[in-house]
Amino acid sequence: MHILTQNLRMGRGNLLGFGIGLAALSLVSVLFLPSIQESGQELQRLINSMPKGMLAAFGVSDQVDLFTPEGFLQGRLFALMVPLLLIIQGVGIGSATIAGEEERGQLEVVAAHPVGRTRLFLEKLGVLVVALLFSSLLLFLSVWLGLQAVGVSLPLSHQLAAVSGSFLLGLLFGGLALALGAWNGRRAAALGLASLTAVVTYLWNALAPLNKDLADSQKLSPFYLATGYEPLRNGFDWGYTAILLGLTLLVLALGLLRFRQRDIGV
Repeated sequence: MHILTQNLRMGRGNLLGFGIGLAALSLVSVLFLPSIQESGQELQRLINSMPKGMLAAFGVSDQVDLFTPEGFLQGRLFALMVPLLLIIQGVGIGSATIAGEEERGQLEVVAAHPVGRTRLFLEKLGVLVVALLFSSLLLFLSVWLGLQAVGVSLPLSHQLAAVSGSFLLGLLFGGLALALGAWNGRRAAALGLASLTAVVTYLWNALAPLNKDLADSQKLSPFYLATGYEPLRNGFDWGYTAILLGLTLLVLALGLLRFRQRDIGV
């Protein structure tokens, strides 16, 4: 566990800053819930006047009531902002831990020690998992505290489902960046391809329902599997969760397989 603890120690400042920033942003958003509900009619007229495509691009559908606690949190936090921030964190860490160190010539030094490729990969993955878990824990606490402060009750399991979905998105795309970096040792390629995949699958989730022929395909998007089924209203969907975990494990397994076979620094 030396590699894991060393990486976490070196990155603890960024880890703390990102987690606290995400929690503060989420807490402030939740505290706006009463004022949004008070001005519901005016805001509803404004929303109704907007094109569906514009709303969909921001993760808001006409089936979500933004003036209920569940709908507000879904539209304000969990449709776009929170998943986006956790994906940014995940992709940034995933592309830096193997490919970034390899480009700087640091990975060869680590690999020269009696550390197997599998252990090295798994400890780098551990850095990603711990960072995302820390941010997600602070996020969960901030949402819970905010709801307590404004006197709104939502089942804890539903709050946990929403946070877990965003965590899994960060892990999926962060894992993709890690696997791509392990595959070819190029940080820019890993960062770019993982980010592009996240953008494409988000737009797929947001815009597919606008076309009747494509509407059913929305459920194949990772974003729908994570948050699109409204976990704040419906709680966990264990089938969708299992699919997301399966995709993540598949991506990581392919990255590890290639990392075990190729030369480092070549």
